[in-house]
Amino acid sequence: MSHRPVFATVTLALAAACSPVGARGTLTARWVTAADTAVLTMPATATWCPLPGRLDIRAFRGDSALGVTIFPSDSNAVAGTYRVITPGARTGFRPAAGVALRWVGKVELEGWWGDSGSVTITGGPGRALSGQGQASLVSNLGQDSVTSLEFSFRGLRVISDTLCDARVLPVGVPIDSAAAAGTPVAPGVP
Repeated sequence: MSHRPVFATVTLALAAACSPVGARGTLTARWVTAADTAVLTMPATATWCPLPGRLDIRAFRGDSALGVTIFPSDSNAVAGTYRVITPGARTGFRPAAGVALRWVGKVELEGWWGDSGSVTITGGPGRALSGQGQASLVSNLGQDSVTSLEFSFRGLRVISDTLCDARVLPVGVPIDSAAAAGTPVAPGVP
């Protein structure tokens, strides 16, 4: 499994103000590998991350998930077409999109990321986002692992999350019963 960034996504700050929290749309994806052809419809959400200026569209059902990240050139107008870039590419190049897919194959959890393709988004302030995309996906299995992906989404109400890139801190510090009395415990060490 690759440690490359997964996900991602698009949005409008004005749409976030008009969207009911928790409103979900749907995303339907179809992908083809040498061994499988799959079609899956999943609940989807859209989150605007204001600090980096990106939209994250996330959809999952069971162990399968698809993430689309949109890097618009203007945070007030995300409708348009975005070229899919590889993970780790400079996100300063805008407009751009990232795509990643995860599903359980016949013997293991498989991860794929987009290296080419496009995502088109329609909708605007006060309206739900819809769109479609296609991408050529690769994995850490090499060039023989290229997978074709097509997807469409509709009814996505954008919510804004100012903490979407904040580090997750431990909720509590476990008690280290092996340490001498009075020895401070390192956070996150059992």
